[in-house]
Amino acid sequence: SGRRKREEERRGGKMNFKFKPVHAVVLGLVLVSALLAYDAFSSYLNPYLTVSEVVGAGDGGKNKFLNKEVQILATVANGSLTLREDGSLLFSLTDGGTGDGGGDGGVSGDNERARIVVEYSGVQPQGLKEGRKVVAVGTLTSPSHLNATQLLLKCPSKYE
Repeated sequence: SGRRKREEERRGGKMNFKFKPVHAVVLGLVLVSALLAYDAFSSYLNPYLTVSEVVGAGDGGKNKFLNKEVQILATVANGSLTLREDGSLLFSLTDGGTGDGGGDGGVSGDNERARIVVEYSGVQPQGLKEGRKVVAVGTLTSPSHLNATQLLLKCPSKYE
């Protein structure tokens, strides 16, 4: 009777699936691949933020973007672009205009415009200058400081 039962299962009767170590390895590789793919694309899913959104994102003294990767679309403030001796760039970002102060509120009560100081150590993009719109991608190390890993220049438009 045992032999007949095995013969029936082999021909397509009941399917008996046995979980083998090779299945665990394949399942593990699929899960790791999915996690790596999600991690690679998650930074592209982050929306562009403004300087005011990042600086003003403090909930009870804790900024929700702190130590997270962000993409900030802003203008390089006039008078802030500095090339250091080690080749890194240091500049400030503002929400728009010239970034000369004045403005519509920000981090302090003395009517200064919200600013984020950016440090960038990569290759300087051609055309980077004060007053130009950029996308800075990097980690926010304090509510007003970004360690950028990428700088992308917005193309000028004759319609702006």
